[in-house]
Amino acid sequence: MYRLLKLEYTKFKNHSLIVILLLLYAIFFPTIIFLGKELNDLPDPLPGNSIFYKFPSNWDYIGYIGSWLSFFFLGLVAVFSVVNEVTYKTFRQNIIAGLTRKEYFLAKFYSITVISFLAALLYLLTGFFIGIFHTENWTFSLAFDNSWAVPRYFLMCMGYMSFGMFCGFILRRSGLSVLFYLLYGLLIDLGIKWLINFKVISHGAVRFTPMNAFEDMMPLPFYRFVDLIPDVDFDFEFLLTYWQATFGTIGWTVLFLYFCYRNFTKRDL
Repeated sequence: MYRLLKLEYTKFKNHSLIVILLLLYAIFFPTIIFLGKELNDLPDPLPGNSIFYKFPSNWDYIGYIGSWLSFFFLGLVAVFSVVNEVTYKTFRQNIIAGLTRKEYFLAKFYSITVISFLAALLYLLTGFFIGIFHTENWTFSLAFDNSWAVPRYFLMCMGYMSFGMFCGFILRRSGLSVLFYLLYGLLIDLGIKWLINFKVISHGAVRFTPMNAFEDMMPLPFYRFVDLIPDVDFDFEFLLTYWQATFGTIGWTVLFLYFCYRNFTKRDL
């Protein structure tokens, strides 16, 4: 595993776009939350903006911001980590040099796992230190009252990155892969949910589309306030529970990785 990770690290550090995406993620993640300080008064029934920074609610708000950043930055890192090698034929060189297809795929899998782990670690440190400086008389029991947030964040990152890998392995072309990744994440997934719910059948299963499952790992916390849910009659809860989102995310992640592996091992180089 170390050898494969070292190989991926060498590729990443020589890919300026991937480096920039990772740096932007690392810079924006701990800083963008402070834009909430510019919101002086939030409308009823919302609490004051201090809820963004105090334990334990800060984990939810920081996680929601991280969800968007993970989609745009980490997901695209996964896309480019694949399509860049297709463009420059380096994946063929790896196979010719003695790397098996399984090892090549495992190198990609290990890399997105490590990046997701580091992203979750950044989430943990950011949430912890922001909470310390904004919560009076904080305790560890209060700070980690939402202790499952960090594993959920890790799984969410894995979900976005596995989908990014899926787009790269299946489509292979840089522009097409990026376009499909963004379009599906921002529009197509939402359109599928709308068509099924309003044109076919209104059923809670519609919430288990890939992007919805990933998003509901760290949903917009304001939706927990009933008055803010859109005035539409649903026969099910608006958000997945955390356990439902977790199983949905794991399921889609495994499927995306399986199809990536199957496509790569069966397809001509």
